Amino acid sequence: MALLQKMTTKLNFKSFYKDFIPWFDSEYKKSVLNTVPSSLYDPIHYILEHPGKQIRPAFLAATAYTLGNISFGRSFPAASCMEMIHNFTLVHDDIMDGDMLRHGMETVHAKWNENLAILSGDGLFARALVQLDPYVEDTELYAKIMPMILQTVTVVCEGQALDMEFETREDVTLSEYLTMVEKKTAYLLAVSARVGAVLVGLNKDDEMLVEKIILKLGVVFQIQDDLLELTSDSASMGKTLGSDLIKQKKTYPYLYAKQEMDKVEWNRFLENIGVEHIEQHGVGVARKILENNFIFDRIREHITLRHVTIQELIKELPEGSQEMFYSMVEFIMDRKK
Repeated sequence: MALLQKMTTKLNFKSFYKDFIPWFDSEYKKSVLNTVPSSLYDPIHYILEHPGKQIRPAFLAATAYTLGNISFGRSFPAASCMEMIHNFTLVHDDIMDGDMLRHGMETVHAKWNENLAILSGDGLFARALVQLDPYVEDTELYAKIMPMILQTVTVVCEGQALDMEFETREDVTLSEYLTMVEKKTAYLLAVSARVGAVLVGLNKDDEMLVEKIILKLGVVFQIQDDLLELTSDSASMGKTLGSDLIKQKKTYPYLYAKQEMDKVEWNRFLENIGVEHIEQHGVGVARKILENNFIFDRIREHITLRHVTIQELIKELPEGSQEMFYSMVEFIMDRKK
């Protein structure tokens, strides 16, 4: 307990995250003890043993601590639930996207097969809900959190469905894209933070303020991520620069450029993002067209304005919690790869 007390004295999220994650990861890996049948549980243990950045549980725990001094132990059931939900959606996303690697490791369907990946994803979702059992005796809390989490899963599925629909649609608007991002990417992060506020016992307005802040953060993070795909070098992004262009994926820069550029410039841009052209000449010409039409500059302005809006919303939170939320925003926005 002394260690936990020492760790939770820091209100800067970067420091909080550095201390919280080793503790959380150790507990998280022990969440599922079942081993039989191995065809189900081996993939589940593989998922638990190879975590990502675990931002969602960290946001939940940081929110609960900074707003109400809630201990790690008290927030762990909800935090682990949200992380398992995130993990199960990734297992299924990897199947739909045909991805063979995640964080440098084989995806579940690549290591086993699609059927077992679907099954283990389903099992992990069920286990995520079981993680909330320590709250059962607090009937008011349990009755509030459970529907919230189930609704979140529905929203994430809606976001994934929209993303898949966009692959075959040529009339996707920027507004539709932002709605998809809210649902698929930002909502789970936002509700994770809101659940942290629920653990504190905040009123509905304050809960929704926390959710609104983090929802906007999730969206602006995706806009920045889309921009980095085009403006960063391949090494810093950890991916092949231009992969989204080759697929003509409906990203924020792609849709904004389509909306803002005249027909001649847009067609010239399309001519320079064909597979053969990018393989032979790279993305330099296409990127230059966007630069010359001030697409990157305007998107950076959009990011700045959204960032300012988030900072203004944080000022509405209790003064003692604002530093944590400001640093949560900076932690996400400082991402380089």
